[in-house]
Amino acid sequence: MTQPEALPPAAAASPSADAWRDLLVATERPEPFTPSDGLFWDDPWIGEQLLAAHLDERTLAASRPAATRERTEAHLVAQGLAGPGVDVLDLGCGPGLLATGLARAGARVTGVDLNEHSLAYAEATAREQGLDVTYLRQDFRTIDAVSRYDLALQSYGELSTFDDATRDAILARVHAALRPGGALVFDVSTPECHPDEPPSWYRSQGGFWRAGAHLELWARLRYPGDVVCDRYVVIDAGGVATYRMWFHDYTPDTLTPVLERAGFRVEALWGGLDGGAPGDDPGWFAVVARRA
Repeated sequence: MTQPEALPPAAAASPSADAWRDLLVATERPEPFTPSDGLFWDDPWIGEQLLAAHLDERTLAASRPAATRERTEAHLVAQGLAGPGVDVLDLGCGPGLLATGLARAGARVTGVDLNEHSLAYAEATAREQGLDVTYLRQDFRTIDAVSRYDLALQSYGELSTFDDATRDAILARVHAALRPGGALVFDVSTPECHPDEPPSWYRSQGGFWRAGAHLELWARLRYPGDVVCDRYVVIDAGGVATYRMWFHDYTPDTLTPVLERAGFRVEALWGGLDGGAPGDDPGWFAVVARRA
């Protein structure tokens, strides 16, 4: 990353000069998969907004609509991938919307997520409905189960958000967590999901990123290998914070070798987790990969 030029001593002492320096750094083009420099999962305000986004049927940036989830649950049961007596590992479970449905279908579900607000909602739902669900507040990149699950599930493109080394490490852990013949079922975004769009900015009196007044500068940055960064620079009275949402988009041809190297055999390709035909939504596809 290119560093900004040194400011003269008089300017360096000025708070406005510091803010300008921070803004210049924040809007530089980052190296691929440079992490955010602002709190995300552990930020109390953002955590609440994430839960609200999951539960809002009008918001399609966190969870699929209820009708799609219901079709997904029914399809997984019909395919013999979930149902009574099946041990399911839901990676990035959020507020347990899919986990709840699969548990109602008789599966024993373990959900893993980092957002305490979402997990609190999920746990309350399981208690109220008497469902067999265990929730863990944990980074699913650190799961260490061995031959315990029949199905590992990841929804809404989570696997697309990691660099190659992290992706491969997750696949290795999932492979170990599955029983022989167990299945990893997940969906990923394709290049059509992230078209080129011009940068934008807006001023808010309170929204997803902050409770109070702030500015947001958004840009979509494109990299070789179908890698995209949606960068949000948020400016408020507390300073400048940058949130980088990374996506590695795939096609069946680019994803299949990755899974085979990780010890999986691709069994089926769907248009989505609800079993639609490939190409129904050109921005997405779903995979059933068996532990070989």
